[in-house]
Amino acid sequence: MSQDPSQPTQSETMRPPGKGRGRLLNQSFIGGLCLLGLAGSAFLAMGDLASGSLRAMGPGGMPRGTAWLIAVIGAGMVVAGIFRGGEAIPRISVRGPVIIMLALVVFAFTIRPTPIGSFTTPGIGIVGAGPLAVLIAGFAERDRDWLDLAILAAALTAFCILLFGYLLNLPMPAFPVSWLKYFPGWSQRQVMLLVSGALLVVALALYLVRRRRGGNA
Repeated sequence: MSQDPSQPTQSETMRPPGKGRGRLLNQSFIGGLCLLGLAGSAFLAMGDLASGSLRAMGPGGMPRGTAWLIAVIGAGMVVAGIFRGGEAIPRISVRGPVIIMLALVVFAFTIRPTPIGSFTTPGIGIVGAGPLAVLIAGFAERDRDWLDLAILAAALTAFCILLFGYLLNLPMPAFPVSWLKYFPGWSQRQVMLLVSGALLVVALALYLVRRRRGGNA
C-alpha cells in the first residue's frame, strides 16, 4: 500500500522539534561563537591593562577574568553544538538587541565625560549611568513594569558601586566628582558607602510598594 506523500513519515514524526536541520546552525553553536567573539573583543580592548593580583587587583584584573570565563563558556557551547546539536535558531526581532546595545553605548558615554567633537557628555558616574542604562534596556520588552525596572536599577547600581568601587577599588567613577564638595571631610569611599546605602533603601522601599500593590490587586 503506497503512502500519501503529503503525510509525514514515521522518522519525521519522531524527530525532536527544531533539530536536525543543519548540524551547526543551532543555538548552542552560534551562541558559543558570539561569546568567543565577545571575549576576543574584550581582550583587544583591554590592551596592556595590568591584571595585578588577588590582593591588589589592577584595572585589567576583573575584566580579563570575566573575559576568560566568557571564552570558556563560549568554547563549551561550541563543542556542545557540534557534537550534540541543539535547537534551531528561531526568527527573532531586532528590537531587543538594538535597544540593549543602545543602553550599553549610553552607559559607556555617560559614566565619565566623553568628548564627541565639540560636545562633551556629562560624567554622571555609575550612580547615574547605571539606572539610565537599565531603564533604556527596559524598552527591549514591549510589556514592561516600570516599578520592577526601578527596583532593578537601584539595587544593581548599589551592587556595582560596592563591588567595583569599594571592594575591588577599580578606577571607575561611582558618582560625579563634584559631589565631594557637599561632603567636606569625607573620603571618596565613605561617599560610596552612603550612595550605595541610599540606593538600597530606595530599592527596598520600591519593593515594598510593589508587594503592597500586588497584594491589593
